[in-house]
Amino acid sequence: MSSLKDRVTEYLIQLKVKPVMRRLNQSLSFPISANSVKKVLVIMPRNLELLERASNFVQSLRKTYPNWRVELFDVDKLNKDDLNHLQLPRPRIVAKLKQADYQFVLDLNDYCDHLSGFIALMTEAPYRLRLQSQPSFYYNLVFHTQNNGDTLYYDSLLNYLRKLFVRQG
Repeated sequence: MSSLKDRVTEYLIQLKVKPVMRRLNQSLSFPISANSVKKVLVIMPRNLELLERASNFVQSLRKTYPNWRVELFDVDKLNKDDLNHLQLPRPRIVAKLKQADYQFVLDLNDYCDHLSGFIALMTEAPYRLRLQSQPSFYYNLVFHTQNNGDTLYYDSLLNYLRKLFVRQG
C-alpha cells in the first residue's frame, strides 16, 4: 500500500501534467516520414546494467537516422538544486526541455519511472515512447521489449522504429 506522501505526490503530479496532456491530446498515425523528426531526446536508463546496451542502441539509432539530432538525458545527473520538493525538475529545467523543441522522446528505462516520465511529457514532444507495457499517462507509444531472463535487449526496438519512422530515399 502506498503511503500518504506517495498519494499526495501522485495527485500533485497529475495536477501539473493535466494541462500539458490536454494540449498534446492528438491521434497518431503511422508510418510517418523520418524527415518529420529533427530532434530526439533519449532518456538513458537508470539501471546501470543497461547503460552499455543503451549506448550501443543510441549509436545504431544515429546511424539509422543520420538526419536526427539525438541528444541524451541522464536523469541521475540532475542535482538536488534542479529538483523541487516533489523530486521533479524545477520550472527552469522544464522550460529548457520545452524550448529544445523535441519531436520524439525515447525513454530507455526498463521500469516505470515518474521522473523520467515527467521529463518526457514536459518536453511536449508529439511522440513519446517508453518500454514495457505498464500503463503510464506520460507516453503515447509503448514498445514491448524482448527479455532474455532478467536481461533487456534493445535490438528489436530499432526494427520497430524503422516501421514507425520510414526513411525516404
